[in-house]
Amino acid sequence: MNERLLIPRPGLVVADPFARALQFFSTDISSVGTRSYDSYVMAGTSPANRIVVADITAINSTMRARSPHSDWATLMTRGNLPPLAGLSTELDLFLTSEAAWKAHRVVEHLSGLFEAVLGPGIGISRATKVLHIKRPRLVPVCDSYVLRLMGIPGDDGRSAVALIEHMRSIRGELRPVLRAVQKDLRIRGYDRTLVRIADALVWSSFPDTWLS
Repeated sequence: MNERLLIPRPGLVVADPFARALQFFSTDISSVGTRSYDSYVMAGTSPANRIVVADITAINSTMRARSPHSDWATLMTRGNLPPLAGLSTELDLFLTSEAAWKAHRVVEHLSGLFEAVLGPGIGISRATKVLHIKRPRLVPVCDSYVLRLMGIPGDDGRSAVALIEHMRSIRGELRPVLRAVQKDLRIRGYDRTLVRIADALVWSSFPDTWLS
């Protein structure tokens, strides 16, 4: 695919997004043996509405999170989290209609979700790594680095919601290329959601990442 993808706001230009995405997922340093973070996510074995020990083990062993299980103890003992339960697993940042997005009060539930999850020992990077497991079509993996790349100040829940809203606002421009990349990745055995492909392309667009 000889394409270029322009991601507005910071003016990120991703030359040949399929090649970049394929490089990211095929040389993924999050892999442990034959297992990777994305394989855990796409397996769909994690409970949709609650955080469990396996989720924390996954981000620690495949995403270098180094997040003590004790930091998540309170959240894990709560069982189902209402803000998660309020977000259908079918919601898709790039594909859900505007009418459905508003009807499901997505922004309100996302704001409540980040407020519930963020806390001592759980910053935006660790939170989004776990929440992407729960809603892989909706929540991108991000950290303060990605937020800065996208021109979004701060690194709290409001910043994460702002990133999601911004990516959604330009979905019409991003969706055709992202879907084409998704199709070609699947042919090669890499099943990834549109939002995961988008966050991988944003993160890997600058020369100081491990892809270089």
